[in-house]
Amino acid sequence: MAKSKISSSLCNKRRIALVKKIGVIFIFSLFFISLFVLFLTTDKIKIKNIVINGNSSVSTEEITKIVREVLDEKYLLIIPTDNFFLLQRFEIPEETLINFKKIKVVDVSLYGFDTLKISVIERVSESFWCFGSPEDSKDCYFMDSSGFIFAQAPSFTNNILIKYYGLISKADPVGENYFSSDKFEKIKYFISELKKMGFDPESFFAINEHQYEISLSGGAKIVFDDKEDLLENLLKLKTLIGNDYIKTDKDSISKINHIDLRYGNKVHYDFK
Repeated sequence: MAKSKISSSLCNKRRIALVKKIGVIFIFSLFFISLFVLFLTTDKIKIKNIVINGNSSVSTEEITKIVREVLDEKYLLIIPTDNFFLLQRFEIPEETLINFKKIKVVDVSLYGFDTLKISVIERVSESFWCFGSPEDSKDCYFMDSSGFIFAQAPSFTNNILIKYYGLISKADPVGENYFSSDKFEKIKYFISELKKMGFDPESFFAINEHQYEISLSGGAKIVFDDKEDLLENLLKLKTLIGNDYIKTDKDSISKINHIDLRYGNKVHYDFK
């Protein structure tokens, strides 16, 4: 019986000692965590300056606002992230690209502990995507070299850049890709080869996902599909020109009505 009481007393003492030890560890941990949080709020490591370069159409103020919103975020609602150690380096580009479709690349770097440098590359308009059709063109949007639509164009869009139509039915096409980048490259190559032959393409209309129509200055149209490789379609056109069935000087092209490349080795064409 006496041994049982002694054993029970020892267990209680050990339990109390363990609780005290845990309490001390908890207090010290809380103390060091508080010191760490306090350290993260000091001015010495806080980001005070934001430097932005490379932007032209997107204002510095707009980009700075997005960056500040990311910097104002906190871990566990109390730990600031606007400092050298906890900077959310990957979230800044992500949020910037989501908010500004005109921006293509965002690079984030630090200069010292207090200066954040944001370098951006904006998209360059290479063509237009427009609602409607070549005969009934409506609102147009800027499109970059990859076929990415990034901003609405003013109503006085020039006719130097080629216009693309079709495929996209969303009310707001900004942020959409006209085709995959690979397929768009092939289409652009096809159009550039037409120019080398003497044609003057003004617009490209995707009738559907596989059939296309190119309108030339003067009103002629070239119709083709992707059942056959685009290079084969180019070869048929070159053969047509090489055999003098059609000519590509300005006067001759103005007399062409229609060239259809969708019938294998046969090419249907007619004149006005």
